[in-house]
Amino acid sequence: MAKKPVTKLGALHHIGYGCGDAGGVCMLLVISYLERFSRNVLGVDPLIYAAILLVWNIWDAINDPLVGTFMDVMFAKSKHKANKFRPWILRSIPVLAIGLISLFTLPTLFDGLMCIVVLFVSKIVFELGYTIMNIGMGSLLGVMATNDSERASLSSARGFGSTVGGIVGMMAIPIVLEVLGETVLGYAVAAIAAAVLGCLLVFFHYLFTVERNVAAQNAVKTEAEKEAEKIKLTDILNVFKVNRPYLALCIHSICICFVQGIAQGASTYMYADVLGSIGLASMATVFGMPVMFGGMIVAPILAKKYDLVKIIRTMILIGCVLLGGLFAYAMLVEAMNPWVYIIWSSLGTGLVTLSVQLQWGLVGESIDYNEYLTGKRSEGTIYGTFSLTRRVGQTLSGSLAVLMLTWFNYIAHDENTIVEQPDSAIFGIKAMCILIPAIIAMGSWIAFRFIWNITPEKRAKMAAWKAERAAQTAEIAE
Repeated sequence: MAKKPVTKLGALHHIGYGCGDAGGVCMLLVISYLERFSRNVLGVDPLIYAAILLVWNIWDAINDPLVGTFMDVMFAKSKHKANKFRPWILRSIPVLAIGLISLFTLPTLFDGLMCIVVLFVSKIVFELGYTIMNIGMGSLLGVMATNDSERASLSSARGFGSTVGGIVGMMAIPIVLEVLGETVLGYAVAAIAAAVLGCLLVFFHYLFTVERNVAAQNAVKTEAEKEAEKIKLTDILNVFKVNRPYLALCIHSICICFVQGIAQGASTYMYADVLGSIGLASMATVFGMPVMFGGMIVAPILAKKYDLVKIIRTMILIGCVLLGGLFAYAMLVEAMNPWVYIIWSSLGTGLVTLSVQLQWGLVGESIDYNEYLTGKRSEGTIYGTFSLTRRVGQTLSGSLAVLMLTWFNYIAHDENTIVEQPDSAIFGIKAMCILIPAIIAMGSWIAFRFIWNITPEKRAKMAAWKAERAAQTAEIAE
């Protein structure tokens, strides 16, 4: 007996959609400790780690658009079955679990070159699983929602899911490492816990989501329309050429992912080596919660009166000003008060990175705009390329974070060794956590200020075009 079509998204659908990012972020937060784990536990040379990190991220950048295009192509060859993305989300779960757990356990069983090889392969496995899950989840929004209101509410649900997953991870991981130490056991327990919880949340994401308009859209298209909409790898080049909002989002993505990557990568050193306790990272999460939740609650209300892009620009600008002031404070005092740093940085960084939780509706709008301009929607290809830009930001920040610690003469040490870091290392850690994120985040502000070009008038034209197309589709269906 066929299932009854879902005519309206309910609370469970929204919770299920939010679970995807909650699980993904929970697992990624353990990955943010990988550089410190490799340096202080495995004893990997920083230059070697920087080199393999570059290879990891180049591969990740390449496979994102390839996976998205592969999903589009495979669905086109499947005679348009009901589900395009959800089956891939389910397939990603065992790959995620195996990759994450092996990453923080298997390398400790080996020494020298073999340790590096196992570390490298484990990360490749995890990133493959994450790419499949993330591309499927991001693309799912376009085939799960049937109107702008649903798209906005699902974007908000994803933002809340990401925030909740981040809060759980940022509070739990430092506590585990504080109790068990930054040891083989400590990192293994953190990785296993994150893998179990993260994969369970991703399964809930698969279980409680639905694809509603894929089969229906394709069922009413003529053969000529299907031929015109065939996916080509060259299509994405045309997207960058004609779709300015998408270009702005990609620049924003590179900048904000760079900010998140370098700040997260250096934060463990800030708390452990500058402020004196890695466990303080959990308290920073507590103070960051009101900023993130408050922003996501207030933003939709403000969006009814003001443009969402203007809201994001304002938040980024205020956050950059706060971070600039914090860096000035950090340079003027000999020893920073941990609570002043935690509260001040939570406000500044929270406002800057809140744009990540608010951007998903804009990604959907840029996909709509692309369909309006070119006649091709191609959610998988476009979202895959957008994910590539996130990888570019992560690649730049990850490699730079490793190298900068070396440039600033950071002294690696285990938990049983007390080391007084040189002034250059302390300055470098402060710059990586505060100053550099503020400077790079202004690139995102510039992209939204000078490149993004969807105005209320263009939105009205797009809405009229969509209404006309929907009417034509209804006539063909009859």
